[in-house]
Amino acid sequence: MKLFQIDAPWCGHCKSLAPEYAKAAGLLREEGSEIRLAKVDATVQSELGERFKVKGYPTLKFFIDGTPLEYGGGRTSDEIVQWLKKKSGPAAVTLTTVEELTKFQNDNEVAVLGLFDVCYD
Repeated sequence: MKLFQIDAPWCGHCKSLAPEYAKAAGLLREEGSEIRLAKVDATVQSELGERFKVKGYPTLKFFIDGTPLEYGGGRTSDEIVQWLKKKSGPAAVTLTTVEELTKFQNDNEVAVLGLFDVCYD
């Protein structure tokens, strides 16, 4: 999984995003995440901008197994990391103890909990 920032060196918005993007990459690396962040200079790699229909800078594209997704998150490092975790994490997590539930609640600002009877035949 990779997130690409497609930008141009003359772009003011790209320059503003650069430190937050770098910080997000560092946070993911510290956590041991397999997600990698990269930058592409669209003035040098113009065929990529054309291929992925980039209309403005910076454009962020998230790739999972080679399939691009439009980035729809914020522009701070925390917002970038949070969006990536939502897109790359499991759809559901099984919690079997009160301790796991407490940690899950503390780690997530918003959570949805489903309770299910488990039948072992």
